[in-house]
Amino acid sequence: MSCRTAIIFVSVVVILFTSRINPPPGALAYYVIRHYPPSPSVGKQQPLGAPSFTAGTKVPLEIHIMSKCPDAEDCLELLIAPALEEIEPLVDFQMSFIGRPTAGDGISCMHGPSECLGNVLHLCAAEINTPPSPPPAHTYLPFSLCLERGYGNIPDREFVEGCADKNGIDFQKLNECASDMGPNGGLSMLRKSVERSKLLDAETSCTVRVDGRRWCVRDGGRWKDCDGGSGFEDLVRDIKKIYKEKNGDHEKLRGKGKKLSEWIESERIIWTGH
Repeated sequence: MSCRTAIIFVSVVVILFTSRINPPPGALAYYVIRHYPPSPSVGKQQPLGAPSFTAGTKVPLEIHIMSKCPDAEDCLELLIAPALEEIEPLVDFQMSFIGRPTAGDGISCMHGPSECLGNVLHLCAAEINTPPSPPPAHTYLPFSLCLERGYGNIPDREFVEGCADKNGIDFQKLNECASDMGPNGGLSMLRKSVERSKLLDAETSCTVRVDGRRWCVRDGGRWKDCDGGSGFEDLVRDIKKIYKEKNGDHEKLRGKGKKLSEWIESERIIWTGH
């Protein structure tokens, strides 16, 4: 199934499923609170190391996804995760989310309110675990990969808490962020993220952008519009090339420290895909 927003899709499907896709004002907030009420329970946080970062101007790397889209899972697992093993210190990586702003500061998600909540969980994990902006991917990407590999289970609390517990995310903080309806809470972050994707004309999950330009698109289980190839080796090559152009020959591209995979157990993440 193609995870792509479109005027035709919205005009037809939203009319048929308005109660699920475009909840009335306050409905999504209620949905979040019902699944993730502020709780005193604390997930068992496991410490994650940090790679040694190469100095220099980093290359923006961004993906635009929907959290309950199979193309998002493929994009993260087949492309982004293995590429970041090699070039995480060279990039500013960011996940943005696709949806539609609605009246009353609401958000419409293609796969319903549970997808909106999944998007919020991804954003909150990056926010709470890593004060720097943008946060280093290795501190939250294992959690995001865990969510995506079982995206059909979102928003089951036991599933989400299990992903948090195994991947160094404090579930209490995640819980509080997802339940926060204030200006700095999860829903506000989601709205800003959706507005960013809309502004950049990223309507297909997964759209990959490198250095401010569209690099490749994963749609309906296939890669599209990928002029320089769609493999993670191609992404690594292009990132290194752009990084070198920005920083000159004196920068040491090999100074990247430990690989991202050292923070992710092999039995949970299959780097070569399914």
